[in-house]
Amino acid sequence: MTGPTARHVLVIAAQCGSMVRLTRLGRAARDLHAVLTDPVLGGCARRIGAHRSLLIGDDLSPEDVRTAMGEAVARARADSAVLIVALLGHGFTPPQQTDLYYMVGGSTTESTGSAVHVGQLLSDAADTAGVDGVIALVDTCHAGGAVPDARRLAGGVRSGRARLAVLTAALAGQDARDLKLTFALTEVLRQGVAGAGSALYVDRTLTGTLRERVGGQAVGRAEYDNDPYALQGLWLARNARHPAAGSGECVGPLGRRVLREAVEMWRRTARIPERLTLTVLEELHDFARTGRPGDETEPLWRERVAEVTTALLECVRVADLVDDTLDDALTSDLLRTAGRLAGFPPVPEDGALLRDLLEYAALRAQPADSGRPGQGLARFLAALADLAGLGTEHSPLRAWARQHRLTTAFNDALKDFTADREQQRLRLVISLAGAWTGWPEEVEAYLVRGGADRPAQWSTRCVPPDPVGVGLAIGKALSWARGQLPAPDLLVHVDVAAPAHLVARWQPEEAMIGQHFLGAHHSVMVRWSGRLDPAAGNAETNDAARKSLQAMAACGRVPVEWVDAGILHDRPGLEFALRAGQYATAVGVDHHPEDLPDLLELLLPYAPIVLWPRQDARPADDRLRRVVRQQWHTLPGGFVDAYRARWKAHRDCLLCLGDIRAVWHDEYWLEFCRPFERRVISALEEES
Repeated sequence: MTGPTARHVLVIAAQCGSMVRLTRLGRAARDLHAVLTDPVLGGCARRIGAHRSLLIGDDLSPEDVRTAMGEAVARARADSAVLIVALLGHGFTPPQQTDLYYMVGGSTTESTGSAVHVGQLLSDAADTAGVDGVIALVDTCHAGGAVPDARRLAGGVRSGRARLAVLTAALAGQDARDLKLTFALTEVLRQGVAGAGSALYVDRTLTGTLRERVGGQAVGRAEYDNDPYALQGLWLARNARHPAAGSGECVGPLGRRVLREAVEMWRRTARIPERLTLTVLEELHDFARTGRPGDETEPLWRERVAEVTTALLECVRVADLVDDTLDDALTSDLLRTAGRLAGFPPVPEDGALLRDLLEYAALRAQPADSGRPGQGLARFLAALADLAGLGTEHSPLRAWARQHRLTTAFNDALKDFTADREQQRLRLVISLAGAWTGWPEEVEAYLVRGGADRPAQWSTRCVPPDPVGVGLAIGKALSWARGQLPAPDLLVHVDVAAPAHLVARWQPEEAMIGQHFLGAHHSVMVRWSGRLDPAAGNAETNDAARKSLQAMAACGRVPVEWVDAGILHDRPGLEFALRAGQYATAVGVDHHPEDLPDLLELLLPYAPIVLWPRQDARPADDRLRRVVRQQWHTLPGGFVDAYRARWKAHRDCLLCLGDIRAVWHDEYWLEFCRPFERRVISALEEES
């Protein structure tokens, strides 16, 4: 990741001996420089010394201006940063021309060589490879002449791939008075603009606001943006009126906790501030890099503090990037879905969702064996890009990954998401729907390939009608399915649909298929075969399940309603609550009741997901609910690894995810159920 500063500024205020003295020039320059280098607003680096970012003088020469500009451009290039340039003072255009010349100490209107050609100065800066863009404020007479000829940029070193925005105080043939534009702009940047979003740009909104405050001269703007690889919009300052800027707080609960732990381990007596603003983060970051080592208790934690502050500062920048990129498409549902796709746990509903997800990505989702920071952020941004259709070459989210040398991680995540979708669409459904009381005499199989294709269907006798016979029938179904698939397609997902009395006592992933358990080489999902019945109410039941899944997806907490022994004791009350829609999410039974088959028969028509512990599990205290809460973001896929892990040493385990059974009806299953929702059975075509 880059350091906390990725923007540079140069404010030049030159008095000219041949022109009237500007009494408020110094104040205007200092005020503007202050707001542009404010970490919360302008975010630009403040430089002092030989190459300072604020240059005020009565005796500046054209070479002084060009040298200062060259240094600022070089620094912006080194940091791949945006450069903001302000030229305040006097300017003139030669007769019969509109090119603006910026006047310094010895300049006269009779000599263009005594002044600085502004258009060339700006176009050369914007055309420098590595500079992320240039924003120029020109507050002089005839400022409109500062806009360079577009041909300079279109055919330059960067082959036109440059960005330049120019804000001007007056027309090319018009005078500007008393630096009114600079004072107005400084005030607007400090106060913010209502309804203008999280950042202010040199656009219609800003120029309109300035025109209302600056009379007698025509405030103008010009913009050239032809860089498809730009990381984000060419923003001038953050909007002080945006809600995110209200308190200045920019760190969420996770970031605060991780930072506090690191700071306390580094300096035992230190405490982080009550409000973690952008300024505080940057100061802490700089202190961790250059602070006094004499009173450290653990020097190694200095680097950890620097790492955490760097990550949190990057989260702030990425949040702005996501806001700018997704704009109207950014919703809470999209963010939660992206978090699930990236494999993150749910974040609390009462926080700033984007901020909290980014902090988890940066601080918790970083692979332990990775030598490159930011891979968690890359995966989350890839999830957003995948969902929003922004994974293309010119996507700003991809540009972020490219800038941070995380293109491989970004592409790997996109590939994972695509492969998982394709794999999810290819499924073998094993139906034991005919087992009304005991084990079935026939097993049906459907090979689902997604899309509009109807599933291929196959059936076989179950001989004998017991667990062994079911295992043999499933093995035959797998062989049939493989014969239907072209190489190199592999069958991974197997759905086993069974009636409630079998679901309550049978673990399909442990069915013997040849020399292995079914779940040893396949991801097994347990479904309830009742949703395949051609009953009159099944269409409505499945539609209710779809609505429940949508509501659960939009929920910021773990959407499980728990049923304990007290609720089960009042069976009529439970039945009434189910009919009234009071259990419209996942339902968890916190113990293993003796009448589990009857209970599942009651719950499964209402709840799309039902969870309960194995009969031999030991769900002491609140551990069952705690395990579900902690592992929810991994489900249902997490059951596959948990069941495999349970086959290993398990005797000393109080209760783990492998002890929890589930019937899980997701969108894939409900889509498969659609042909069965008719009152009259319309069987799928049988294939031999």
